[in-house]
Amino acid sequence: MRRIPLRKTKRLGLLLVSAALLAAALPVAADELSTGREIYEEELRVQLDQQKPVTQDVGFDGGGWFVFGLFNYDDAVGQRHRTLRQFQLRGWAALNIEGVHKAYIRGLLNWDDWNAGDNPYSFRGDDFHERIERAWYQFDHGQMLRNQTGEQPAVDFRFKIGRDYTRIGSAFVLSLPMDLIQFDVATGDWAFKALLGKPVEQTRNIDESPLVATHQDRCFFAVETRYFGFERHQPYAYYLGNWDHTSPERPDFGQDYDYTSHYIGLGMEGNVLHPNVRYLIELVGEMGKTYSRNTVTDREDICAMAIDAQLEYVDKGPMKPRFGVEYMWGSGDDDRQTSSSATVGGNRRGTTDHAFNSFGFRDTGVAFAPRVSNLHIYAMGASCFPLETMEWFRKMEVGTKVFFYHKSRSSGAISDTTATDSARWVGWEWDVFCDWRITSDLAWTMRYGFFDPGNAFDRSDDTCRQFLYTGLVWSF
Repeated sequence: MRRIPLRKTKRLGLLLVSAALLAAALPVAADELSTGREIYEEELRVQLDQQKPVTQDVGFDGGGWFVFGLFNYDDAVGQRHRTLRQFQLRGWAALNIEGVHKAYIRGLLNWDDWNAGDNPYSFRGDDFHERIERAWYQFDHGQMLRNQTGEQPAVDFRFKIGRDYTRIGSAFVLSLPMDLIQFDVATGDWAFKALLGKPVEQTRNIDESPLVATHQDRCFFAVETRYFGFERHQPYAYYLGNWDHTSPERPDFGQDYDYTSHYIGLGMEGNVLHPNVRYLIELVGEMGKTYSRNTVTDREDICAMAIDAQLEYVDKGPMKPRFGVEYMWGSGDDDRQTSSSATVGGNRRGTTDHAFNSFGFRDTGVAFAPRVSNLHIYAMGASCFPLETMEWFRKMEVGTKVFFYHKSRSSGAISDTTATDSARWVGWEWDVFCDWRITSDLAWTMRYGFFDPGNAFDRSDDTCRQFLYTGLVWSF
């Protein structure tokens, strides 16, 4: 990595800002797996975004990462074992002018090397694609006033435009990279956020119907407010609306597609009983309009709910042990035939759709990885740094997590289309992981999970599913 003085980078900085403003015009390839690979991608995204550098007051930075990953997993729908080797090269550049003007761009070259016949889209074989993952410009008016006066302004205002990852609330309902315009305002103990955007082209759809599953065209609008006046608690509230303009890959004269939904969320996070005990609770109500199965005329109402509650203890002593429990629930719909998230096989005509569907992220197990819809999910986990007294292994964390899944409506569908029996017990999963930062520039990770299906699966399709990922991340 090298840092270049500003006087040598004015032209480069101008190009970087221009790239951020034009990011909405750049395509992105779809993530083709909605199983444990989606959870891995989210964990990697968090890791890379956290490593995003803080540049000098005036300066230009650049660098990158090389990632190698090996996936070996059971595909329940395809009824086969699949193996993928993934090679990813990322390069980034960042510009900072006194904290007032900031810009960032990150590109990706990706090669998916499948074993023969293992690509879920077999006619394509191996996959190679490139994309712009991040490209944004940010203006910080509050920082400009601090630079000029040396005092904190009464109102702190920031404006961002371009392509970036964004979330609302705790990321339960929205966690996506988007082409967006975002405003952040802080005054006193209050913080406000507003955004208008759309998912990058070919982002995988929440509607898993075959003709619209691999892409979506939606407009999002969201507002959020947080209050920081309490010492240990931080309440927040938000509204998220999306308007669906997705077109099927080819005409479908027997089915229309439109999942336009709106969400109102209330949440609180902070510490309870002890400074080392953190909690999060979020309640979401969903409403909107959608087409039922085999319908091309009138749309039906959406009326759904979801909740997420987490409790975690983090010890800062020897080995830094961490223990956590989580409960997730998403309402379900009795008359959905095969899928809680698809129009095809979804809601029955003339009835309200009670299945909860959102654009957020939660770790629901790498081997099963269901959506939080028509499910009660109970999770327990623990982790620690067992060899922190040894120099080579002091940054190696190991952990485990267990999940239990019950249907909310026994006769309703969940996101896994193979769980078609009318029974509440869906199954359980056990995951283990290891994250080891070997050096400042090299990290290794491993995650393994197996899912044992329950009575909701047909007895002819109740074999244990496994998912293994291991990979290296080298930064430069």
